[in-house]
Amino acid sequence: MPATTAPSWRRHFFPVLALLAGFGVTAPAWAQDEAVDMPILQPPPSVWDHQMLSGRPLLNQTVSNLTAITTGIAFGMGPGEVNTHMPVPAQGISWSDLPAAPEFRDDVRYFWIRFDEARGLRMGAKGCAGADSYVVFLFQSRGLFRMSFRLVPDVACPHPAAAALEIFGRFVSLATEVTIAEHYRAGSMEIIDVTDPPALSALRAVRWQPKAVDQ
Repeated sequence: MPATTAPSWRRHFFPVLALLAGFGVTAPAWAQDEAVDMPILQPPPSVWDHQMLSGRPLLNQTVSNLTAITTGIAFGMGPGEVNTHMPVPAQGISWSDLPAAPEFRDDVRYFWIRFDEARGLRMGAKGCAGADSYVVFLFQSRGLFRMSFRLVPDVACPHPAAAALEIFGRFVSLATEVTIAEHYRAGSMEIIDVTDPPALSALRAVRWQPKAVDQ
């Protein structure tokens, strides 16, 4: 996997369980439920030189590869332009009206939509996501630099990890020159941050945390 991605430890642990199962070793009860339908996430294909000393992406990926899976949304778009790509555009979306994202020291603003209303932005995830799950669009003054998928468990969906991995899998195969995807957990929530690579050099690498993280 590229060093810029942060796959869950489950991606390494559960394949070992599957191998052991072939020898009649039973997985512990706590792992059996989570091991169901865990996808295999593929990094971008690469071509190595003759001496296997260095490599380059097999495909020349561009912003078009990103917009193909984000219903036309690209980094650098302003809030109003991103809003036009929403399933139901909101009224009065502009930079001056957006709230500040408090996790950043820089002037970062955002708006969000419910995950269950995101349509194409659900990334084709078939796993469940809690009713309070949502997608956040974060902007600097020069435009969009991050999309953050925040999946909130509830009684009907106590474990949204499968959906989170499905969403993460749609982005992890993109070259790091196009986007940097990161999957992590914040309390009981599953978070997938999809970030414009140049923004990481201008901003601190910030992971969002809810105000009250349940342990």
